Amino acid sequence: MEISVDDRLAILDLIARYNRTIDTNDGECWAGTFTADGVFNGPAGQAQGRAQLIALCHELAEQFPGGFHMTDNHLFELAGDVVRHTCHLSFQIPGEDGTQIWLLGYDDEIVNEGGDWKFRVRNVGPLSTPAP
Repeated sequence: MEISVDDRLAILDLIARYNRTIDTNDGECWAGTFTADGVFNGPAGQAQGRAQLIALCHELAEQFPGGFHMTDNHLFELAGDVVRHTCHLSFQIPGEDGTQIWLLGYDDEIVNEGGDWKFRVRNVGPLSTPAP
């Protein structure tokens, strides 16, 4: 089953808001892109629930000052009430010796809460290529 174009655009807005708020260290708004019991799993930290997500946002800003997220190659799959979403992430961290770039991927469970799309689970990790 396909999701509507309007829902795809709303989810892309969610992703842009996630990227912008974590890059600007706006922990409150970043946590707001998740459900109340939302989960983030990544190589630089894990968090579940609003308080932990806010704290993690601030920790990541300290760990990666000036870092920014750029996402692409979005794929969506509707599975009941959950949208499975995957995309590529180029996480860029400026430094004195140039910009460090991490190529990662997201694997998400996104749900609609009262008309707003939110991450229920957001996993980030190294990109992998499927075996031939």
